Amino acid sequence: MSMPAPIPHPAMAATQAPAAEASLPELVARRVALKADAEYIKDEIEAVDAKILAQLEVGTHDVAGTKVQVREYSRLSLPAVERDYPAEQYPDLYVTKTSIDKGAVEKSFVPNALEQYKVRGAKSVVV
Repeated sequence: MSMPAPIPHPAMAATQAPAAEASLPELVARRVALKADAEYIKDEIEAVDAKILAQLEVGTHDVAGTKVQVREYSRLSLPAVERDYPAEQYPDLYVTKTSIDKGAVEKSFVPNALEQYKVRGAKSVVV
């Protein structure tokens, strides 16, 4: 596999201080620069992918020694099946499911009473 080409982007000139030595303002500036780089790279990948898709059919291809797969995904459209096979005529295709109503639970309890049932996710940073 060949080395990736350098990415000419102005945000790459942002602060390069190691995280352990950086101040909070430097860390925030670095994160903003990295986010801009990530968006730029994402857009570039989408543009390249569009050009590849225009040239290759679905399947696996060898392009200059690199395996390239073009995939076409499909999924079952349950609304279309429901339309063509109604529950009244095809009950064996349907399941009756009982589940808790989140809205009813939230209306029935004060917020503090539900604290013990909350699941905490990972912390995230938004800048």
